[in-house]
Amino acid sequence: MANRTRPPLVVVLAVLVVGAGLLTSLTHAHNSSKVPHGLSVSNNAQSTALYCTGLTSTKPVGHVTFYNSSTSTRQVSVNVVSDTGHDDATVLNIPARTSDAIQPSVLDAGNTFAVAAQVSGSGVVADEVTGGDKVSAPCVAAGVHQWFATGFDTLVGSTATVSLYNPTGTAAVVNASIYTANGFVAPQSFQGVSVAAHTQTELNLGSQVVNTSNIGVAVHVLRGSLAITGVQDSNGTVSLNAGSTRATTTAWFPDVTTVNGATAQVRVANPSPNPTQITVHVALGKYDVAPQTLTLAPYQTSAITITPNSAIPAAGYATLKLRASGPVISSLATGGGKWISLSAPATLGSFFLIRNFSGLGFDAATVTNTSTHSVSFSLSDDNDGDVSGVSATPETIAAGATESLLSLAPTLATSTTSTFVLSASSNALLVGLTLPSSPKGEFVVYALNGG
Repeated sequence: MANRTRPPLVVVLAVLVVGAGLLTSLTHAHNSSKVPHGLSVSNNAQSTALYCTGLTSTKPVGHVTFYNSSTSTRQVSVNVVSDTGHDDATVLNIPARTSDAIQPSVLDAGNTFAVAAQVSGSGVVADEVTGGDKVSAPCVAAGVHQWFATGFDTLVGSTATVSLYNPTGTAAVVNASIYTANGFVAPQSFQGVSVAAHTQTELNLGSQVVNTSNIGVAVHVLRGSLAITGVQDSNGTVSLNAGSTRATTTAWFPDVTTVNGATAQVRVANPSPNPTQITVHVALGKYDVAPQTLTLAPYQTSAITITPNSAIPAAGYATLKLRASGPVISSLATGGGKWISLSAPATLGSFFLIRNFSGLGFDAATVTNTSTHSVSFSLSDDNDGDVSGVSATPETIAAGATESLLSLAPTLATSTTSTFVLSASSNALLVGLTLPSSPKGEFVVYALNGG
């Protein structure tokens, strides 16, 4: 672990207030519809900020891992706040191309937590990991003004919440709406919710929609901006849904399991007053799979089942492309039949930082070219700055093709420390990652994506 010194709390809070308005070294992915799955690294900023929310004190407790991809040591001032109003601070000194982690529930007292980090320079990224290291979500560099997600369950044995963290120095105000298979509701208690400066709170979906599957959520920030993460506890399996910043007509889901014993659904919500036609195209190796279709009524939720599905062979991992006649909200629900793990759509990009933040390795790691032309890309080992164990020449991936990154970088499968950077000539690549599980593909994670 990196060296830690504890600064006065007032100093840390002051730094974080200033940092919220400073130039960030991290740029959002080009596809602005998504909350970015990580961020690209700039070499110009003097200070950067990172925000994470959604971790709880419920076992297994989660942690936040910081990775310094720069060539110099970075000092990271970390502030942890909880739903009970407590806060605490610490400082991490992270050497170049190494990582360090904090566990919010150890630093602070409470039930749910948010983390704000101020970095002395550029090049540091962060991922929050929970659920026994089986799920993760990227920390973000700024709050958002609106947020959408779907697929949440409040069935018996499950809880679903939306975690809100205000990284700014002024209070934020939000309205939240809910979509179900029976239509739309705007609970009074979810309207005009105030989130004070530098505090964290949560919206408990189960308090408004009891014993219900596949709940969609729309959060509109009327004043200020918030870091937002959806938290699903499904019969003891916790997952983090990073959500999207707007409803879209296209969404991608790579490395979706089709194996026997697994379950996989594309869960969708229609936030508009018009019926929407949804088509999910399934690319699965040599198989020609008919598109899966659905007509979704206004303000309602539904799902397209990928696994088990007699029309789709049990043949490993598939790449899914969702197309809709109008903007929809979508999520992927995977599991083993008795529980679900939720993940947001993947984000297209030209720069990805791939690291085993969970420490479990990867069962699948792929890159897909979503464009109509071939794309060249390179894969380098960020830990030593060269391409150790990786082809030194640029790779070319054909239009519409999916290739395994494990064949190019075998250490990705098992290494707990390797970090790879994939950079491409086009903002059209899709990286898919799954953790080891039985059956395969129960837990989907994402590379950090900088567009």
